[in-house]
Amino acid sequence: MTKKPPFHIALFVDGFTLKKVNEYYRFHHPFHSRLDFRGIKNWARQEALRLFAPDRNFALMECHYYHPYKDPKRYGGNTAGISCFERELRYVGFQIHYAESCEYGQSPNMGLMQDALLFATYRKIDAVILFSSQGQFAPLPDKLRALGIPTLLLGWNFTYPKDSRWIHWKTDCSLRDNSAYYIAMDKVAGSNPPAKDASVKIFSLAS
Repeated sequence: MTKKPPFHIALFVDGFTLKKVNEYYRFHHPFHSRLDFRGIKNWARQEALRLFAPDRNFALMECHYYHPYKDPKRYGGNTAGISCFERELRYVGFQIHYAESCEYGQSPNMGLMQDALLFATYRKIDAVILFSSQGQFAPLPDKLRALGIPTLLLGWNFTYPKDSRWIHWKTDCSLRDNSAYYIAMDKVAGSNPPAKDASVKIFSLAS
């Protein structure tokens, strides 16, 4: 029996979206917790295999995180916090990329889209997982599809009150519609609260 080669996946995390999602679950959601990077990575790998290669039981995955700002110290407000955040990402296998633009809070790091297309062109990857909700990335799934690579989108929708008004965070509809598959991660997270022995580990117990 011929052994099938491993499935190759590239996970790209939009740091702008991750920042907002983490803030929501830490400060506004009843869980008061933050995402577990290793858990998200492992869960996403299994979902990609289930959707794109159900006949395989193993996938190789490279993971890339894109800071939303050129100066990462502005991301968390202090150097120690950023160092801890980056150390945690690297520990679970993420490569870290910084934005070229020095504008604060204007847009996500568009280097993500450039790198994804370069990887798709010159590296052997079978599928892309995109963690984002931003419309700036809406052209990416179509461009990847033209190269024969499908996209699994991990998006988020939530609403919370802040400063006497409601904040509505939604995944861009064009980005969602252009992707081969879309998973509403707010629903996945809501079904998997923080727990020490959870079968699906979305959140870290430490806040």
